[in-house]
Amino acid sequence: MSISQSEIEIIASKVFDLGAELALSGHAHSHSDIKKAEAEAVSIVRDELSKAGVAVQRKRHAIIECGQSVHPAIAAVKKFLPSNYTAKEGSGYAGACIEIEGYDRAGWTLDNYVIPRLASGMIIAKELSNGTD
Repeated sequence: MSISQSEIEIIASKVFDLGAELALSGHAHSHSDIKKAEAEAVSIVRDELSKAGVAVQRKRHAIIECGQSVHPAIAAVKKFLPSNYTAKEGSGYAGACIEIEGYDRAGWTLDNYVIPRLASGMIIAKELSNGTD
């Protein structure tokens, strides 16, 4: 499958607009602001490539059921994750939970790295097979 020059220009324009908006917002940007902008730019590129008919990797999702407050646990979970996965507070079947999502990259996969790594710290995560992009 090929992608046309106009489709590439649309993708580049959307990502550039995001970067320009961040640069012109007029305030200092923290490391987390920049990481959020990078993640949004990647999401834009993936969405546009998908619209153009290019096969892209699907986002993978997992959940850690906590039942109560996740605030103390979420910091510990984040320490176990590679940079291609993120953790955030969510709500699951039994109350509060931690949602993990990201894309497999260079061996840093959900099933062969993230879930076993969390398990080494006695943190049980389960992949959600019906996660959406």
